[in-house]
Amino acid sequence: MCAIFGIIGPYDKEEALKAFETLSHRGPDAHGIVAEENLFLAHHRLAVIDPLPEADQPMSVSDAVILLNGEIYNYRELREELDFPFATESDTEVAAAAFLQWGKEMPKKLRGMYAMALWRDGVLHLFRDPFGKKPLFWAKIGERFVFASEIKAILSLAPSIRWSRERLHSYLFYQSFVSPLTFYPEIFQLEPGGYLRYEEGRIERECDDAIFLSPAGRRPREKKIEAILGESVAYRLVSDRPVGALLSGGIDSSLVAALAQRRMDAPLPTFTVGYKGYEKYDERPYAETVAAHIGSDHHAFEMGMEDFLEAADTLAEHLDEPLGDPAAVPLWFLSEKISKSGIRVLLSGDGADELFFGYRPYYEMADIEKANDLKFRNWLRNYFRSNYSPNREWEWYKRIFDGSVLFRSSAELFTDLQQNRLLKQNVKDDRSLEWIAHYIERFGGCRGAGWYSYIDIKVQLAELFLKKLDRVTMAHGIEARSPFMDRALAAELFSYDPGRRMGERPKELLVRIASDYLPPKIVSRKKKGFSYPYAEWLHASGALTVLEKMNVELKFFHPDALQFIMEKSKKGRFKHHLYTLWFFAKWLENRL
Repeated sequence: MCAIFGIIGPYDKEEALKAFETLSHRGPDAHGIVAEENLFLAHHRLAVIDPLPEADQPMSVSDAVILLNGEIYNYRELREELDFPFATESDTEVAAAAFLQWGKEMPKKLRGMYAMALWRDGVLHLFRDPFGKKPLFWAKIGERFVFASEIKAILSLAPSIRWSRERLHSYLFYQSFVSPLTFYPEIFQLEPGGYLRYEEGRIERECDDAIFLSPAGRRPREKKIEAILGESVAYRLVSDRPVGALLSGGIDSSLVAALAQRRMDAPLPTFTVGYKGYEKYDERPYAETVAAHIGSDHHAFEMGMEDFLEAADTLAEHLDEPLGDPAAVPLWFLSEKISKSGIRVLLSGDGADELFFGYRPYYEMADIEKANDLKFRNWLRNYFRSNYSPNREWEWYKRIFDGSVLFRSSAELFTDLQQNRLLKQNVKDDRSLEWIAHYIERFGGCRGAGWYSYIDIKVQLAELFLKKLDRVTMAHGIEARSPFMDRALAAELFSYDPGRRMGERPKELLVRIASDYLPPKIVSRKKKGFSYPYAEWLHASGALTVLEKMNVELKFFHPDALQFIMEKSKKGRFKHHLYTLWFFAKWLENRL
């Protein structure tokens, strides 16, 4: 795993080197630079496959130069397919050869996670994997085109760029910022599955969503799914550095760990985190059950209130944009422990919920959508408009009776009406749709199981969970790999009839597969959304004063609405809303 950075156009070398250095945490093992007139290409490397110097980057391959952040897992098969005189054992060289042969169609051949740049004949080509596992940002600054693995490198070159108060809506709606936009109007992120071509000041962009939008209608094939998933895990075990796995005791991470352990000779190191004195949140007993069953080398760590506050401080300082996922803090705490153990590759269960319908609201949405056919729908629309409730269920029914898009991803937090009450400005109905309009247009017919899965992959997975996973693990020199997010697996699943893939209950297909690998008490365990005592700690520690102080100074939020959320969170309601506001205040505290 690595950092890539480049400037096309005039630049000051000292400024370029300073910007490049801001990304050094992503690749501590090697550093490479190409510095020519109007061209600066640079790479920080975390060497995981073929750690020899010959595989360092930037890498010249024929008449192209490549920068790759990520891994191409099927590079060995591609070596056999490509007619090319390879000089290294690196997947980077294979990716370059694939581009030389197939051009912008190359991603269709790749199974991996990647953000890459290729420079050839005065043209820059940028690619990003279809799930968006690896980040890639870009900006046009005067006569320069700049790209980087993280926003901080671009900000180093253009410190006058500021975050936008208007973009705060996206953060409140979706806990993050939806591609191609960021918190900074002048800086963009390449979409998952995106391709960008830059030549002499001209920018061309396109996105390949074919694996998610192909005609679907086949019946699910469980043995085929199991075979592809097993192959995907095997690919992600290929490493010249120590491999471990996150293990929560839920079905997703447990199945990944079980499949990995069956393919290893030595016990797989597995890791989990718990919370002393808060047994209702603690999943360590489940993780220990799985670890004992599969024979992994299990390590459990305990996080307390002071650990939480310290990790949150560091995280807020490190991130270039606020991120509303509370799970980022314990992941930061755990990643620090894992890094000290020497693990450099970490398997995760991310992506299973979105592919196999693991969230109960999917099934609630399917029921609510039936209200489209009610005879007295107009009467109900008027009733809901006249009887406001702060609960999200009220918003759901209102959307149905207004004929609007009901499901806008599981990442949706503050609804339009909740923002209207919170912010000191008018938020019109359906404002949240503006941020996902390109996905609505691309998918069409935004109802039903296929839409639920597609928009959650694009928004919740790509913009929230994967940003969290990448930024947190890379800050600690760890490469996270997620076997469920595999191109071949997604293509297989999205070829099925969406209703059959969804089934009658969460993860119906995956549960049947997992029953051959995991204890019955784990397989039959009711899904528990990730949570921990962050709300209790925020109240007990007095940490919320930063939010109140920020609001007094900058007057972002209505004091009554903010107080409502703070009081309700003491009783377990709106606590995610509270965390999202508090973390924004923490993030902003470092930048005022």
